[in-house]
Amino acid sequence: MLIEAQEPSLELVTSPISVSRIAWQGLRNVSLLESLSDEKLSRLAAQCQWQRLEAGQILHGPYVDKRMYMLIQGEISIGSYASNGRGMILGRLPAGHFFGGLAPSSPMLCVPVTVEASESCLVASLSNEDLEALIMSEVQIMRAVLSRLSELAAVLAQRVVNLGTLTVRGRLHAHLLDQAQRVGIHGEEALLSPAPRQNELALLLGTSREEVAREMSRLARLGLIAREGRNLRICHVDGLRLLLEEAR
Repeated sequence: MLIEAQEPSLELVTSPISVSRIAWQGLRNVSLLESLSDEKLSRLAAQCQWQRLEAGQILHGPYVDKRMYMLIQGEISIGSYASNGRGMILGRLPAGHFFGGLAPSSPMLCVPVTVEASESCLVASLSNEDLEALIMSEVQIMRAVLSRLSELAAVLAQRVVNLGTLTVRGRLHAHLLDQAQRVGIHGEEALLSPAPRQNELALLLGTSREEVAREMSRLARLGLIAREGRNLRICHVDGLRLLLEEAR
């Protein structure tokens, strides 16, 4: 089930940033563009609109205006909220990824999406026309787009399967294991820094904060996780895997 959530109300910083004040080299960190030469990146930077967001601010436009957005610095959270305020976090994106663009042609297929800055962010966006020209002229970028879309489809498919087949406990175990893989497992342990917040876990897993808190407390009693200041240590990754296998 989805949980109660208040849709963020902070507005976008609307003043575009002059390209002259932006190091276009920031585009070099976008994995989609790694095949471009410095000269082509410089020209692309001039075609982009640039915006800064502070933590908690909303970026309006992605998945609606068909522009492709590239996160140069920071981290964003992508979520969906119903008219009654109930919502779910669909995922988080770190710097170097693109989002938006290639919006469905039919309004019936559009899902309301909220893009919120988790921290201070720098975002560049490219018009649909410039995006199509870039893709058609650079075959490696076309391949990178297709590869990323395939990856996203697989991630979302796995989330749908987890939501439909796992209990809240199982979904939490699966998420913690995914995070452990992301930060790196050393021996039996992984350190999540900072520790994921329980309200955000609830939004990610489609449940309530209370259910997340109960299961986190149970995992701590079992010795599988431990709080270390602002961090969370997964003490026994294999033990967590065993619990997940039992839940499947």
